[in-house]
Amino acid sequence: MADTRLCALADLPEGGVRVFEIAGLRLAAARSGDAVFVVEDRCSHDDGELGEGRLRGTEVECPRHGARFDMASGRATRMPAVAPIETFAARLDGDDVLVDLPQDLAP
Repeated sequence: MADTRLCALADLPEGGVRVFEIAGLRLAAARSGDAVFVVEDRCSHDDGELGEGRLRGTEVECPRHGARFDMASGRATRMPAVAPIETFAARLDGDDVLVDLPQDLAP
């Protein structure tokens, strides 16, 4: 795993979801308070783009069918999704958001 700079904290609005692409992988990132979360931008129910969804606390809601996922664990919290989504460890480093990506994806 390798820490990779995702964005400046200022580029990640409180309570919103934003999409980033790194090495061909689409990531949805969100900030809730002092916590930052990064997940694959893909709903496990029907591949909907979670980055277009709404953040509800620390859960992201898929805009297609309303499935929800806990952004910290990836666990599906509302039907129709039952399978989890992939999560990536994220942290703040000063004013930057870093994400821990597998070595083969790190730029």
